[in-house]
Amino acid sequence: MSILGFKRRRSRSAQTDPVDVLDSLDEAVVVIDEQERILYRNRRWESLEQATGQPDHALPLHRFMHPLDQAPWREFLGQLNQGQRPDPLWVRLPVGEALYWCELRAQPLYKDADWPISLSFCDITPQVRRDQQRDASHRSLNQLVSNLPVMLYRARNNRNWSMEYVSEGCLSLTGYSADALVNQPRLSYGALIHPEDAGPVWEEVQQALHDNRPFELYYRIHHANGAIVQVREKGQGLYAESGAVLGVEGVIFTLESI
Repeated sequence: MSILGFKRRRSRSAQTDPVDVLDSLDEAVVVIDEQERILYRNRRWESLEQATGQPDHALPLHRFMHPLDQAPWREFLGQLNQGQRPDPLWVRLPVGEALYWCELRAQPLYKDADWPISLSFCDITPQVRRDQQRDASHRSLNQLVSNLPVMLYRARNNRNWSMEYVSEGCLSLTGYSADALVNQPRLSYGALIHPEDAGPVWEEVQQALHDNRPFELYYRIHHANGAIVQVREKGQGLYAESGAVLGVEGVIFTLESI
């Protein structure tokens, strides 16, 4: 007889057996006491126990978890011991040479008692792997962009060319860091453009935006070290579905220093 008061059996009547319901879930479900002793497990958890290589039913629950998840699990238990309902916890269960990622949720089994508690382990392994692949691609792309001797940018369409994003190549191009160009209100990329070129640059970009075409520019900027640098810029507009101009983006690189 399980803690739920039902035998593990196939129901022969028209009434649904709760154990059959729990065994049909893709989620692993266990019930534990304050000492982490497993009082009930559904078939999904039993299959995980076998796969982890630790089929000993007497093991406390934390023994099935990855070592790096022990501290968050203890904090999770501490909140339960204080009668709180903790937020879901992500944990890893070593399964052979792989990791089974789960979102762990807990609630008291009975309304009038804090213990025992039921735990559900929702498999989020596919989501975690997608996130890891995306993060790895993002890091690789950021590293590639950072190593390019050019400045990639996204800016608002105003005469200051207020930058929303610039790549790390801005340091060699302008002498200013990305943080300085994006987050310092007293410094704008537009202020770096040579006064004789600022007007023609603005007019050419506005005409290209009006015509909904890319633009290519040649002009001079003032480097932070006092030099005048000849640059080439290739860019295009960013548009809303209505056709309104949201900004511009492109790439700027050095031709020569004067």
